Amino acid sequence: MEQHGRQGTRAEGADAIERLQKIAEGVSRVGAIVGGALLLVASIVICVDITLRYTVSVTLGGADELAGYALAIASVWGLSAAVLTRSHIRIDTVYVRVRARIRALLDLLSLTVLIFFFSLVTWYSWGVLKQSWTSDSHSLSEIQMPLIVPQGLWVLGLGFFVAISLLLLARGLRALATGDLDRLFALIGSKSAVAEAKEEVINVEKAFTQDRKHES
Repeated sequence: MEQHGRQGTRAEGADAIERLQKIAEGVSRVGAIVGGALLLVASIVICVDITLRYTVSVTLGGADELAGYALAIASVWGLSAAVLTRSHIRIDTVYVRVRARIRALLDLLSLTVLIFFFSLVTWYSWGVLKQSWTSDSHSLSEIQMPLIVPQGLWVLGLGFFVAISLLLLARGLRALATGDLDRLFALIGSKSAVAEAKEEVINVEKAFTQDRKHES
């Protein structure tokens, strides 16, 4: 009975972590979409600003600054989506030539180093945000943007990325402990060219299916 109870507790814990990751995936997807929208709006504003500048000698003012904010915010919120979908670039020259268990250890090591680096970035970014809040800093451009707004979204995105990475590391360590290397590779492993090609085929098939539904 005690053994069954422990197994039930472990299963409930695994289900809770799985639900937590699904929530995180939803948040990261929204963040990536909003970040992409910000970049699109920023590019439109810059195009309008350039057109007005060279046609009627009028400038919108602050277009470059807003584009910089959009790029910074979109970048950090895109990090979470990239690590969850394993879309970040990995150099796998040696990785693909070693045994599965060594590949698993390399995956965990690379994720640990990534977490360490971005934890430092997040820590010092928080210091920058705190200083901007204390001194009530504004940008020096025409719009005089309160710097806590873009910096706050920036730090929030970095913190979310670190939290997501820690969640993946915990799940990867759990998979390694239980010997489920396939699960570990599915969570944090480097994608092979074949896997990427299969994903592209699946995405194309989904697009065709949606187009047919709309046509019908």
